[in-house]
Formats: sequence, structure tokens, C-alpha cells
Amino acid sequence: MHLCSADLDVAPRILSYTDLLTRIQRGANLFRRIAGRERSSVSILLPMLPEALIAAWAGASAGIANPINPYLETRHIASIMNAARATVLVTTTQRNGSGAWERLDDIWRQVPTLRRILIVDADDPADDFNLAMDREAATLEFEPADDPHADAVYLPTGGTTAAPKLVRMSHRGQLLAAWIMGALAGSEPEGVVGHAMPNFHVGGGVILSLRAMLYGQTLLTLTTDGFRSQSVVKNFWDIARHYRMSSLIATPATAAALLSLPPEIAGQGHCIRSFNSGGSTVPVELLRGFHARYGIWLREIWGMSEIHGAVSGHPDDGLEPLAGSVGRRLPWHAVKAIEVDAQNRFLRECAPGERGVLVIAGPGVTAGYVDASLDQDFFVQGMPDGQRWANTGDLGMVDESGHIWLYGRAKDVIIRGGHNIDPRMVEEVLVSHPAVQLAAAIGKPDATKGEMPIAYVQLKPGARADAGDLVQLCREKVAERAAVPAEIHILDSMPMTAVGKINKPALRVDAMRGVAAHLARQIAGDGVSVQVDESGKRPTVVIRVVAKRQEQAQLQARLSEAFRSFEFLTRFEFEPA
Repeated sequence: MHLCSADLDVAPRILSYTDLLTRIQRGANLFRRIAGRERSSVSILLPMLPEALIAAWAGASAGIANPINPYLETRHIASIMNAARATVLVTTTQRNGSGAWERLDDIWRQVPTLRRILIVDADDPADDFNLAMDREAATLEFEPADDPHADAVYLPTGGTTAAPKLVRMSHRGQLLAAWIMGALAGSEPEGVVGHAMPNFHVGGGVILSLRAMLYGQTLLTLTTDGFRSQSVVKNFWDIARHYRMSSLIATPATAAALLSLPPEIAGQGHCIRSFNSGGSTVPVELLRGFHARYGIWLREIWGMSEIHGAVSGHPDDGLEPLAGSVGRRLPWHAVKAIEVDAQNRFLRECAPGERGVLVIAGPGVTAGYVDASLDQDFFVQGMPDGQRWANTGDLGMVDESGHIWLYGRAKDVIIRGGHNIDPRMVEEVLVSHPAVQLAAAIGKPDATKGEMPIAYVQLKPGARADAGDLVQLCREKVAERAAVPAEIHILDSMPMTAVGKINKPALRVDAMRGVAAHLARQIAGDGVSVQVDESGKRPTVVIRVVAKRQEQAQLQARLSEAFRSFEFLTRFEFEPA
């Protein structure tokens, strides 16, 4: 069921399972016929439309499906399609908003394997995807692959890097991840799964959409824009009640937006039993505030494309989940914290509660990347048990109870809303400037986006540069608009580690401290000092406020409200003025 609008007076678009399966088989026949003797490889550049899922599942049936973020730059899209050796592109027109479909001629010229472009809502009937499917047989005219381990999807990951990094996702891996998610979040056939995550993301394509299909549930797509639409956020509870939504997944930033709705927007009378959250940490204030207002516990999950979906979560036991933890491992998988060397070779296993690099083993782990040269950095070499363990790139720990805690991303990927940004995109542009010696891009905490990209630079001795000019350079040369730094700081000297690497954790602490100090002083005035305590399982921003005793309770409430949407923990300490 696809909502054409957040307005309940506008009728949704409905596809039955019979219609869906028929269109998938018609699409698979179409893709196989276009490919001829070549392996069918279908790239998909679509917003959240039913055709995006039809094309993905039809593409996987015929050969390979390759969903791509349609808001990337042309050269990045072309590099992904070339890595996938795309034979067909399924896309749309400006009727469904702006996106890469506005640059189809450029894409066509840069992808020599491409044989056909099919368009949803095409101006020319000869190019229309749905009309082309209508001309195909309603049942498969070829023998589908019978190997459950065969590649089905090449999913781009690793952020918005110029070099494509495509995960090989198998039929079995996707089905297993979908099954596990249903077991965690609800498997009842009458369930209504709220869907507002991009279909080019493992969350939208597998753990929401394929999970609903596997269990015969209703998939409710919250318009083509999902939670990017302010109308969807504003009308969310009316939508949830009207369609009897039972489960959904959203980011903490989305949950914070729902919690910030005016008091007159009632959240009572809903049917939501499972609200999982991923992509960043759920602040404890948000966790408890959401439950207090709506009666729903936000339960963190943790996963990645290379695992085909989620690998940890909080089963619904009716109790408050452990704030800050991403839960325990899910069935048939193992998670450890270990130490590795610079070549990704095993050194030792960390004790419970000790920080290390988190690694995963289990049947959901991918066979590798399309570019096999990337596998060495992903699979840990020399694990004592001889199993294949995947290096997640996340720093964290597994405590004595089996709960998993994330401390930071060793990969340094910046997560801005729906965009995963590789900081190297920014850093390479900045160091191309003749005055810049060193550059580091990090994620600055942001209440609505999770993170915003910012950068720090160190200039060459005697050189001069203006931060505004450096930002403009990034606007001109960084391939992805979302990756352009919101601000650039010029340092006398870059903080370095003992082995001569840029100390990005120190820069993150600086950014965290700056954000907290700016916001706290807006509320409590100049009598504010800020420190970051890194001794616990998660960084804690300690905000000390000098204020009159009669003002402290009100300031505490205002500060708690202002900081509840951030990922970092906060602690407020007051001293009498």
C-alpha cells in the first residue's frame, strides 16, 4: 500500500500480493530478454515507489539488482553502474520530484554496457516501465537460479565515495535477514509495516520490505519522500491510527521530530507495538520521553549491508531497553570485540567490557564485495577458530550480559540523515588547495540530521587561506552535495596520534564540546563551562552552569529538552551564583 499523500483524504495506491508477484515475474522476463546472452544487471534509480521494489525483486530473479541512491552525482552513479555492468536502468521523471533522472543523457554516455532505460511515468509510452512489463508473460519464461548462495543484489555501501564499493548480497542472506527481523519486530500476517526508509538502503529494501513480503504482511509506504516530508511527520499519528500500523523503523532524529510535535497532536489510540531505531544512538532523554508521551519504547538495532540487515537488537520484553546499547546479537550470529593490526590481522580477543573493533560471524555475512580486492580489509585474517569474521569498522564492546555497545566508527563515515559520507571525499578536495597541508572531515553532532560534515585544516608554513574560500572549493568539487562541510576550522596544528595519524577522536570531542557550549550558553548565559568525559561506555558531555538557586530547576528542564535529540549523553551540574 503506497500513500500518494500524507492527506488521509487522498486514496492510497494498493497492490495485492497476486498483482505484485505477477509484475515481478513480468519484469524478470523483460530484464532477461533485454540482456540477451549477457547476465541481466538492473540498476534502479527511483524514489520510494512500488516500482522500485518490483524492479529490485524482478532484477534479482533475472540476475542482479543494483539499487542506487538517486540523489548522488552523475559520475558516482555511472561508476556504480559500470561496476555492476548494468544492462538496464529503471528510473522515473520529474513528476516524482528531482533526482538523477534529470541527467539521463549523461548517465547513458558513461555506461557502455547499458542497453535500455525504462521509465516510470514516462512521457513516451515506448519507454514506460509498466507498459513494457504488461507486454511480457505473467509467469517466468526461464529457469531461475537454484543456488541460494548466488549473488542477487549488488548494493552500494561505504558512503558516497567516488570509488564504488558494492556488497554482494545473496538470496539466502536477504531471506534470513528478513526472517530474523520479523521474529524481532513482529511476524503476524495481519501486521502493517510502516515503510519510510529508502529502498536503496538495506533497511528499506530488506528488513522492512522483504520482511513484510516474507510474512505476508501489509507494507505501508509513507509517500515517495518518507519522513523527509514534513507533512508525513505532522500527520504521522493520524496515518498510524487510520491504517493500523503495527511496526516501523526510523532514525532517532525522526523519533525526536515526532516527540517535538505540538501537544494538541495526539498520539493515543495507535496500534504500534514495535518501533525500532537505527543509524545512530537513541539518547536516554528521547527514549524515556517518547515512552512517557506515546507509550512506546524505542528499541535500537544495529546492522549493515554486509550482514544483509540487522545483527543485534532488543527483543520486546515489555521492559525499558538498556539505553545506549544496540542490544544483544540476533540468532545464528556472533559478535566479539577484538584487536587487529594495520593489515586487519587478529591480535587478541578483548575481555567483556573492553573496547575493541567489533567483528561478526554468521550466515548473514556477505561473501564479499564485487571488487574482491576490498575483501582483505573486511574479513579478519587469522581468527583462532578458523571462521570467517567480518570487521564492521565500528569500535565498541560486548559486556558481561552480552549487550553490545558502540563507541565510534573506525571507518569514520559521517552519517547525515540518509546520506553516508566518506570523509575522504572532502579531505581530498581540501588538500588539493595549494595552501592546505592536512585536512580532516568529521561529523559534527546535529539535533535533526544526526551529524553534519565539518572539516579541520592545517595550512602549510607561511601559507594563507580563508575558511569561506575553502567551503566554496568544496561546493565546486565535492561530488555529493550533502558532503559539503557546513563549516571549516583552520588550526595552527592538527592533533596527531603517537603513530603520526590525525587524531579524529580528538576533533570529534572538540566539535561535540563546541556544539554543547553554544547551545547551553544560548539557554543559560555565559556562566557555562563544558567538558567531555570519555571514561564511560559512551562519551558524556558535562555541562556546568553557574546560576541562582531559584533558576536552576527551570534551566535544568530547558537544557534537558534542548539536548535530548543529540546522540551523546549529557550531565548537568549547577553551582550557585
